[in-house]
Amino acid sequence: MARYIFTMECKEGSEEEYKARHQAVHPALLQALKEVGITSYSIFMDGNKLYAYMEVDDYHRAMKELETNPANRKWQAFMSDILAMDEKGDPKMYVIDQEVFRLD
Repeated sequence: MARYIFTMECKEGSEEEYKARHQAVHPALLQALKEVGITSYSIFMDGNKLYAYMEVDDYHRAMKELETNPANRKWQAFMSDILAMDEKGDPKMYVIDQEVFRLD
């Protein structure tokens, strides 16, 4: 199982709304995340900076499958007003996939 970290940002002033929305994630999205092979997913917040941790067999395949999933598309649209977005209208996200140490 591969482990990934990625960073994102919510718009300044949207921190509480970001947390509130994540207290009520749609069950269809949770199911979709599991269906693409995500076994663990956590998001940490420091101010408006977001740090996500994910365990998944194939990150790139999972993200490609999620791109067309209706539940994920609905969630992404729902979150787009409070996330920092890139020029294509996608959340600004930087993936870190090189793990150099692990203690189990």
